[in-house]
Amino acid sequence: MPVSGQRDPNAIKDVLEQWMAGQMPEATDVEITNLVVPQTSGFSNETFLLDARWKENGETVEAELVLRSQPVMSLLFPEIDLVTQQYLSMKLLGEHSNVPVPATRWAERDESIIGGPFFMMDRLDGLVPGDAPAYTQEGFVVEMTAEERARWAYNGVEALTRVSRVDWRAAGFQHLDQTHHGELGPEQRRGYFENYKNWAMKDQPHPVIDPAWDWLVANWPDDGQFIELCWGDARPGNQMYGGADNTEVIGVFDWEMVSLGNSESDLGWWLFLQRFSLESSGVSILPGMLDRAATITLWEELMNRPATNVDFYEILAGFQFCLVMCKLAEMYVIESGDPAIGAMAIYNPVATITANLLGIDPPVPPSA
Repeated sequence: MPVSGQRDPNAIKDVLEQWMAGQMPEATDVEITNLVVPQTSGFSNETFLLDARWKENGETVEAELVLRSQPVMSLLFPEIDLVTQQYLSMKLLGEHSNVPVPATRWAERDESIIGGPFFMMDRLDGLVPGDAPAYTQEGFVVEMTAEERARWAYNGVEALTRVSRVDWRAAGFQHLDQTHHGELGPEQRRGYFENYKNWAMKDQPHPVIDPAWDWLVANWPDDGQFIELCWGDARPGNQMYGGADNTEVIGVFDWEMVSLGNSESDLGWWLFLQRFSLESSGVSILPGMLDRAATITLWEELMNRPATNVDFYEILAGFQFCLVMCKLAEMYVIESGDPAIGAMAIYNPVATITANLLGIDPPVPPSA
């Protein structure tokens, strides 16, 4: 369930026009001709779709743009810097890699403009696998032939590994080294997630998160020999597809979870999210899709190394997703005023899948 729209587009149209004019001193007659704030626009950011035009050197320029803003109320992560994490990541990737990302325009940290940091990028024209209903249940992926779906699946994983193979030092991603969480590598990642757990749970017990954390701490791999760029939210729903048969990855989005570490974590997240998309919808894997074993094999071929800790990173993905569900439940309680909604922090498909991976009993609602 995405976050609800938090800003009135009519209230910010004039402000944005003035701001855009300031970003383009050579332009005149800057006008936003259409501005829409989708009321279900993602879990952790708010998205504005806008059409704009202006005059430059006597010529009329028209652009289809996307504005991503840091949410006013909904905070799912303890450390958020939209400009650095998302805008700068896409800017650097566009300049120094073959990862397909939208062209970035401008970024703004001044919260007085629209109430929070934001950035603008060009809008791409393609198809994005859905979350609700899941792409495994209906939509263009379901409508593909098995052969098309096989190409789609291969290209999705291949695009994931493009991120992992970026020379992040040469590209300028050193700012992602979170030294306040420890030395870059396993220590830093463990420190980040310990802080995330403490921030999200506020010392409240959880029947899956607590044993998952104990298991993770006891089994944390010493795999710091691989320090790579990690996309973080690696899943088909954050990719846009196009080309003649809509199997080509033309855009990679949502970099709010970007980090440095062993990129096997992206593989674990990808596998967990595919399992979630199937089990939460009650559907079977579609012909042509890559199952868990085939996905791992392809990743190993593309990365030219074995996936030695994939079980750990799948459980880490479940643990992190459980934390997100707790923050979502907290948010929905505030929005609705109904404390009963808070039960979704425990009784949800993410917790069930994570419990199954751990080999413990999944939480069962009292009324079940």
